[in-house]
Amino acid sequence: MENRLPINAISRFFLRARHWQIFLLLLALGIVGNVIIVTFMLRPQASLQFQQLEIINGIVTIPFLLCFLWWFWSMGSFLNSVVQPRLRLNGRFFAFALLYPSIYVFAFFVLINNAKPSLLFALILPFHLLAMVCILYPLYFTSKSLVLAETNSSASFRDYAGAFFLLWFFPIGVWFTQPRINRLYARATGIGEAASDQGVA
Repeated sequence: MENRLPINAISRFFLRARHWQIFLLLLALGIVGNVIIVTFMLRPQASLQFQQLEIINGIVTIPFLLCFLWWFWSMGSFLNSVVQPRLRLNGRFFAFALLYPSIYVFAFFVLINNAKPSLLFALILPFHLLAMVCILYPLYFTSKSLVLAETNSSASFRDYAGAFFLLWFFPIGVWFTQPRINRLYARATGIGEAASDQGVA
């Protein structure tokens, strides 16, 4: 059954990884990025302007951002694939919601340095509101899909509110959410059943 799931090798890693592995991976990428930025700022011969510092910050943030987004994409796409078709959420907007905030952040720094203040406000406001919606939607999509996959029945916000806020507060939530993902992935792929059969044998 594993080959029927719409996931690749990287997604399989995120779905099978333990909670401490996800935590340490993202923590390490965040620490490395901060060390690089501080190193550039403390160099005696360096006199970086604000724009240059933002460019460096954007570059060193990319690995962390890619891993974080791929983790969410892996969870959301997998969970939506095992939910009953009548209960599935909008997967296309989920993919858009993951990508848009990252694109918006980089576009914002381009606009803020080149656009006129009056034009900047008119352009930024609608795109900023859309970015806020796109930040919250993956949390909603993943948390609700998690409960739908576990219960095989419709769910209200009360049912998935716990998972929603755990994902929102990532450093804490990963310790509770990832084991649930591991169990669902093992059940969907038959890995847990295969391990049990080998133990009996």
